[in-house]
Amino acid sequence: MIKIRELTEADMQQAIELKILCWTEELAGKAENTLTVSEELDFWINWMNTARENNDIRLLIGAFENDKMLGVAFGSLADTFDIPKNGIELNGLWIYTDQRNRGISLMMIIYMLDFYLTKGMEKMVIYNPHYAPSNGFYRKFGAQVVKQEYQMGGKLLIDIFLTDMLSMKRNMENSLKKYV
Repeated sequence: MIKIRELTEADMQQAIELKILCWTEELAGKAENTLTVSEELDFWINWMNTARENNDIRLLIGAFENDKMLGVAFGSLADTFDIPKNGIELNGLWIYTDQRNRGISLMMIIYMLDFYLTKGMEKMVIYNPHYAPSNGFYRKFGAQVVKQEYQMGGKLLIDIFLTDMLSMKRNMENSLKKYV
């Protein structure tokens, strides 16, 4: 049985290795993967532990089956330039390739949406590389591209999605029925 739970610092090494593994796919050959485990691990552990001092509500979760990590997702309050109030950002969603098409992404995002909905959040922003296969996933569940920008020195086109959290949650719950 798949269990969703908050990540601990002990989980972070594997979570970051998964992020870097998936990052090459997300870049779709448009930019070079220059991420290193040590730098990313330092950044994300610091990010994990500085929510309170940054007036943020951060959620780092993983999907596990028999204590085996299947995927991870990170979320936080959205910057006000993305969503003026009551918004969150999906900071990352990564699933091992051999675990895809099992509903794991749906389970983790629903968990995240439930968590933030109880805190009065309403909208979610997602930054995603334009050529990444996951763009279709976000569109399927109601997210719409509201703007685009170039990152990584102008090499990588990013789609910026915006979605209503309740609507996305309903769409995902309906889709999840075929997996459970």
